[in-house]
Amino acid sequence: MIHVLNNVLGAEELRAINGLLPGIGFADGRVTNTGSSVKRNLQAPQEDPVNARVAQIARDALFRHPELRVLAQPRSAARATVVRYEPGMTYGWHVDEALFTSTPPMRSDLSCTIFLSPRDGYDGGELVIQLGAQELSYKLDPGQAILYPSTTIHQVAPVTRGVRVAAITWLQSWVADAQKRELLVQLEEARARAGTADPRLTVLLASLRTNLFRMWADT
Repeated sequence: MIHVLNNVLGAEELRAINGLLPGIGFADGRVTNTGSSVKRNLQAPQEDPVNARVAQIARDALFRHPELRVLAQPRSAARATVVRYEPGMTYGWHVDEALFTSTPPMRSDLSCTIFLSPRDGYDGGELVIQLGAQELSYKLDPGQAILYPSTTIHQVAPVTRGVRVAAITWLQSWVADAQKRELLVQLEEARARAGTADPRLTVLLASLRTNLFRMWADT
């Protein structure tokens, strides 16, 4: 389940974030993955107060986005981190960490990248996700985001010109099983398509979705 989310950040939010970015004190991205031989980027330290302001804007935008609520059933999210790629920087093939050592620990079910740089402002820098034998490549407009399973092997392709800036975060879903989440998404689509033409069908679909969520949700 890989989904592009449109209009996560509005024009005012993008202006606010762009005004904050120059104040971030970027550091070597390997500080959070010291053993990595493939991570070559810059990122904002978690304690950076400017990053915290950007992270709050990003979190609020994600959690109110209607598609994300349906697709992810989000229970919690890691604080977003602003990452920066300059020419020659990349993050080679890897899988995201399964658990974040927060209090309490947070499982990463879904990864999310919010694009902040104009597409024509840099070359390379695509987010490339392996799906079976395929490699899917994404380079989105500022304010768009991509949501994908944290279990996938993926990379950020080398940047060859310009600067790529994005905000990344991870979500723990109320429903750990990806197949069950997908069934809930399909039921929500079926309920929406049923509309009001058959009120009984609408109620039954809503009941089915709600009660499956009740059965499957982590509590």
